[in-house]
Amino acid sequence: MNTTKDLSTAEAARELGVSIKTVQQWMEKGVLSGWKTAGGHRRVNAEQVRSLAAARRRDRRAEEDSGCTVLVIEDDPDVCRLYEIISRSWRVPVDMHFAHSGTAGLIAIGRIRPRFVVVDLNIPKLDGFQLIDALSEDLQASAPGYCVITGMTPEAVGRKGTLPEGCPVLTKPVDFDTLESLIERAYAAPGSRRAGATG
Repeated sequence: MNTTKDLSTAEAARELGVSIKTVQQWMEKGVLSGWKTAGGHRRVNAEQVRSLAAARRRDRRAEEDSGCTVLVIEDDPDVCRLYEIISRSWRVPVDMHFAHSGTAGLIAIGRIRPRFVVVDLNIPKLDGFQLIDALSEDLQASAPGYCVITGMTPEAVGRKGTLPEGCPVLTKPVDFDTLESLIERAYAAPGSRRAGATG
């Protein structure tokens, strides 16, 4: 890694294991600080990149011992509690994390690198459509499982925004059996550190 004070977004992306687009998003949200050259090129604070990369490595090591890391992006605390309770009976050991806004979810995905992400489409600050669009490159690159949760009809979802082809959409009330199956597949998928371990 470049040892100078500032890094290009490409260098930062390689060190963090994310896309350049995500590095730019984190700069815009204040997760990483930086500046632009006279030619308009972004430069990122190297010390912050190294600190965040180290935190991500620690989280990955912890994930190896804790099962399938799942991030639920949901702003209703009662619904979050329900996820937490029901997940205790699942066959796959789950390390459940929560974020209560799209912005917090964006930061959490980059920090903990979950194996599965549950996104409520109706969340504050950055809705589910915007969040998935911002993360589409990283979702494809790191291949976590993910799904969206909504109380809207399919027609309403189509009018409000666009989701990636093949994105699983679960309607409220959440079918937790289906969600468990999706998480099991993500946990056992190639690339998982514990592929094949489904309970």
